[in-house]
Amino acid sequence: MSAGFQESLFAKYSIDTNVILSFLGDGEYERYPADVFGPQWDFLQRAFVDGRVVAARRVETELRKWTRLERVEAWRIDHKFVFQDVTIDEQLAAAKEIVNRYPAYGLDWNYLGDLEVMALAKARGLTVISLESPKQHRADRPKIPNVCDDFQIGHLAFVDFLREEGFAQVGPPVSSEP
Repeated sequence: MSAGFQESLFAKYSIDTNVILSFLGDGEYERYPADVFGPQWDFLQRAFVDGRVVAARRVETELRKWTRLERVEAWRIDHKFVFQDVTIDEQLAAAKEIVNRYPAYGLDWNYLGDLEVMALAKARGLTVISLESPKQHRADRPKIPNVCDDFQIGHLAFVDFLREEGFAQVGPPVSSEP
């Protein structure tokens, strides 16, 4: 049994590219820079290594667009075990079902990553982790949380994933006093 397959047996979550880039990207994509949110990044890293979090192969393809950033490219290469190919008919059936309701997923290459993330989750009973907001959802600009809701696919924002998995930042209490 290959390591990737064995690790995927423990999968609970299918992660969107935007979560990874929120730690490793730059500019508007750097929402949780790893140097500031180190404990959260380490927690997510352990979830990848433990096999609890996997990513559709298309997420790897999307990360290749970020080769200008050494940290993204190094992470992608070091974490090849995270990326899952389409391996079961249920993934194809899930993708077809989503595209039939939201044709934008079949018309724009930019939506393929989201489609694969959700098809993987639907076919394997996983929960999607993304940073997308359900706001501004339209048939021609679908948003992951809304589509997941339409197809009874679990969805969590990254902070909700941290809560669900028991992450707690231990440290001094935050004071509102100056």
